[in-house]
Amino acid sequence: MRKMMSRANRTAVAIVAVAFMASGVVVAGATTASADGCVGPLCGAVKNRTGRTMHYTTSLGDGPHFCDVWNWDGGTGSKFKHAECEQKSFGNGTVGGNGTGKDVDAFTFATHGYHERFSRVGTWHWRQKGVWTKIRSGEIADCGIGDNNEVWCTVLVQA
Repeated sequence: MRKMMSRANRTAVAIVAVAFMASGVVVAGATTASADGCVGPLCGAVKNRTGRTMHYTTSLGDGPHFCDVWNWDGGTGSKFKHAECEQKSFGNGTVGGNGTGKDVDAFTFATHGYHERFSRVGTWHWRQKGVWTKIRSGEIADCGIGDNNEVWCTVLVQA
């Protein structure tokens, strides 16, 4: 014979379930990289395989410099913002990434334009030098040299 839960136990289970679901919604909704750091273990990253200097920021929205971001919400649509930031640069290598505790918020190439797309099947777009692309926590911008010796960057979800 199956035992039924009391009304008090059912109410307690329902309250815990609602609280758990609500906390999950907050975590799921917080996917855009920001100056606050990583979202849990998820951190934005940039990988530079171009042999050229790449610029990035881990403090979008705060800092002594300015970044002209074409996609302020981190998506694929145009939403321009002239935002405070702290600009840093590096050569070949990777900065940030899941589990590193270092969250890259956006990237650019200051001395030349670059192509970008979101996902391996996304549409390519040309960005002028100094125009920043925002990435979300858990994403990596992988940049290399391609056609016509130009920089091509694909933004992907990190595995």
